[in-house]
Amino acid sequence: MGKESNPGRILQIGFYAGLLLVFLGVLEPLRGSLSVLFGSALIAGVTFKYRDPQHRYYLIAAVLVFIGVLTLLIRYYFTGIDVETALLSSWGILILAYPIGWFFILVLLFVRLFWMKKI
Repeated sequence: MGKESNPGRILQIGFYAGLLLVFLGVLEPLRGSLSVLFGSALIAGVTFKYRDPQHRYYLIAAVLVFIGVLTLLIRYYFTGIDVETALLSSWGILILAYPIGWFFILVLLFVRLFWMKKI
């Protein structure tokens, strides 16, 4: 008979793949933002499926990353890389959700590594 699949192991692989996407996406802030978005969504989905006690926080981080990436792409679509454009400066506040969400994922990772006993 075939080897039984371990759903906990598959979910751990999904979690680590999401973390890899999140960390690789930081290397290129504009084009890598989609990698960070997919990675944070994968982490949020895996922690929800795994019934992690912190799955709500991962979902909040994924929503923050989504809002930041969406505003970053909208601003890039309308203005390009040019910083001196006529768009409102309040767009910069919305783009801040992207690095805040990424930093929140990083903090949650350190909490998982150093304060939680079981991954």
